Amino acid sequence: MAASAGRKSRPPRLKLLEGRGNGRDSGGRPVKPEPGFRRLPPVKPDDLSLDAAALWDLIVDELARLQLIKEIDGAALQVACEAYARWRRASAQLAVEGFTYTAASGLVKVNPLCGVVERASAEYRAWMAEFGMSPASESKLGASPDDDGDDNPFA
Repeated sequence: MAASAGRKSRPPRLKLLEGRGNGRDSGGRPVKPEPGFRRLPPVKPDDLSLDAAALWDLIVDELARLQLIKEIDGAALQVACEAYARWRRASAQLAVEGFTYTAASGLVKVNPLCGVVERASAEYRAWMAEFGMSPASESKLGASPDDDGDDNPFA
């Protein structure tokens, strides 16, 4: 029997950024200390495509500022950035070719680039969620970890 896919665990720093302050998460539970990883940004790979390299710089700068990235995250971030670059290239080509084409048989078919765009988008979205960078989590990241929650009438 396969394990159920429940809510994914979030890194302690994200829990603190989203939390009520004083070392508590958004539900008021104490946040366990994070492992002692060195919070240094990963080295930028030399073989990134142009679009991936530009995105790398943006993401690493922000995650480093929030101390949410470490050296070992480089490979995962590289895959995320290349998924974005693949989405950009396929989207641009799709804009030129169109969403459909007429096959030799005369049937109108969906351009295979539609699938490339959709898969790259889904892959990028999944990786960004792993790094706490999804649009849904943006508002949660605005909370200061030392905020004592006095402004919250439900705290």
